[in-house]
Amino acid sequence: MPRKLSRALIMLAVTATVALSVFTGGCSTGGKKNMWFEHSTKKILSGYVNSAGKDSYTLYLSRNEYEGCQIAVNPDETYDDFSFEISGPDGVVPGGGDIAEGISVELFSESFLRAPKYYPFFQVSYDEEGKYEEYPDALAPLTGSVTVRRMETTPFYVLVHARPEASAGEYEVSITAKAGDNVIGSCRLTVHVWDFTLPETPSLSAVAGLGVYDIARVTETKDNDELQLLYEKYYDFLAEHKISPYSLPYDVLDGRADKFMDDPRVTGFKVEYGNDDYILAVREKLLSKPGRVEKAYFYFLDEPSTPEAYEHLVSKSRHLLELFPEARIVSPFFVDPDMYDGRDAVEYSFDSVNIWCAKLHCFDVNNPNNIYSDLQNARLASLKDRLAERRAMGEDVWTYVCWEPGEPYLNLYVNMPGIRHRLIFWQNYLVGANGFLYWSSTYWSKVSDPWSDMSTVKNLSPNVFGDGSLLYNGSKVGVFGACSSLRLEMIRDGIDDYEYFAMLENLGVSRDELLKIVSRLSPSLTEYTSDDDLLYRVRIMLGDMIEKLTERGKL
Repeated sequence: MPRKLSRALIMLAVTATVALSVFTGGCSTGGKKNMWFEHSTKKILSGYVNSAGKDSYTLYLSRNEYEGCQIAVNPDETYDDFSFEISGPDGVVPGGGDIAEGISVELFSESFLRAPKYYPFFQVSYDEEGKYEEYPDALAPLTGSVTVRRMETTPFYVLVHARPEASAGEYEVSITAKAGDNVIGSCRLTVHVWDFTLPETPSLSAVAGLGVYDIARVTETKDNDELQLLYEKYYDFLAEHKISPYSLPYDVLDGRADKFMDDPRVTGFKVEYGNDDYILAVREKLLSKPGRVEKAYFYFLDEPSTPEAYEHLVSKSRHLLELFPEARIVSPFFVDPDMYDGRDAVEYSFDSVNIWCAKLHCFDVNNPNNIYSDLQNARLASLKDRLAERRAMGEDVWTYVCWEPGEPYLNLYVNMPGIRHRLIFWQNYLVGANGFLYWSSTYWSKVSDPWSDMSTVKNLSPNVFGDGSLLYNGSKVGVFGACSSLRLEMIRDGIDDYEYFAMLENLGVSRDELLKIVSRLSPSLTEYTSDDDLLYRVRIMLGDMIEKLTERGKL
């Protein structure tokens, strides 16, 4: 049994780390910064200039982890042939690639989208309404030269991957900016690889929709075989970002589905609710190999909101459980009506639903009326505490967001600060959830070109940008498959942050002590830091703790 890490040792680690910065001093020319590093969570606008920006940066990650940062470029003149050259311990890799055994560095250009300048649902003065800003989001592989404009800031995303075979230690990387063959600047990236490895299967199960018809329409793919291959590309891309698409590329009973449901990166997949014979056949197949039934879930009713809807949910679930007692059932919800027998809908759903997936703001103990009526609030324990009891019984607790909640809660809007996307997963740990559901990653039904329009839910709100869309069609930039977004990178990083907490628990650190660390960044669902540097300092502290405790366990 691992020894508990004392509170004194944790506080010592926090105190020791608080002064640490991943930025280090560097040179500048004429007092003006033409190129500098920023944290990955910073959304860099074209008019932003950071006179304190550094041309040296230390990026920390474990083995089997991706982590990023950004380079901002603000040149004194326009260059139409701007490019980067990367060199590391193993030599020059002009377009990015392996800079040492097991370690790669890739560069991406960031595309901008027009969105409201002020956050959705946020009350602004009359003269501020209707103002728009260009926000970076889509990431396209930087494979050649691009244009950077005089006195405008152009951001580039730097993605580092340390594969499981990478050796712990520090690696020096030089990133040189060039116009044609002329060098116009350089910066230094230090990659610090901790001596531990993230597990292949994430502790937090993140699932999301992936729409084959939206992919087909936007990419103009008409051939079925090509579309199938393209869907599998998108599927794998999401899995690499630690999100399991709802739908397997093939039906569960199809032998071609096996490699996808047995993929250790995949934490969940939806099973269709068919006739009784189909359900029994699915049960037999899922139980034939360990690990499958724990990933499978039924999701046949979304957001029940009336007593009649909950009656339908419970009736159908209980029939399913008679045929398939091990079945996992999820039905995301954000309202809790009282039922005819006097129970509220949550209690009424006991012994039928077993993946409890509530909208994130429903867990707010400071505002229980997000889920309860006044009468319910007077007689019921908080939803957070009630679902904690269900999780202690072996059931799962997930959260979700969609086009809401808006301010003051966290979400995945294009025009929200990047740190908020990442902190969603710190809040998942805060409320005791072990899963996250997002309704779609490719909801392009109401847009013709995701690269230029992220007003995806115009029918619900003209101010919400990016809802249901985390990916971009690679066909726009010559990629057969998906392109990422800043928001998707923050999601993966947040899931990895959650993993750090799970690893520390397994190493003997109590959840109560870890919640104290989480509270440094987000003490409640409506209180959270905007300090990117603080996030990275605390994250470095967590990685150092894991490394030290892992080393101690080997002695």
